Amino acid sequence: MSAHAEPAIDANFLAEETRRYHHFITLALWLAVITGAEIVVIFLPLPVALVLTVLTVMSVGKFFAVVLWFMHLIYDARLLFWLFVAGMGLACATFTALIALFSFERVDTAWFS
Repeated sequence: MSAHAEPAIDANFLAEETRRYHHFITLALWLAVITGAEIVVIFLPLPVALVLTVLTVMSVGKFFAVVLWFMHLIYDARLLFWLFVAGMGLACATFTALIALFSFERVDTAWFS
């Protein structure tokens, strides 16, 4: 019978994984803080355009933080990150074009009545 020895854990690997784990926890806490700030911004007596701009910027920041760290794109090749950004840009451009195309101001409602 041969004894199966446990493979030795590389100290550098363990230190890197511990560092990544702490980054994930720190990021989760920051995301919770930003979410709380978003809720506060909603109830502040500010102009609607400013509220929507602030919420959009905060949401985009949260989105990229989640994508980069929790989807591990920050640790992958830069090409994968830029492919993701290109796809997201294309999706946002398509969404914006559709909103502009089907906006209510451009629809002739005379034939509805």
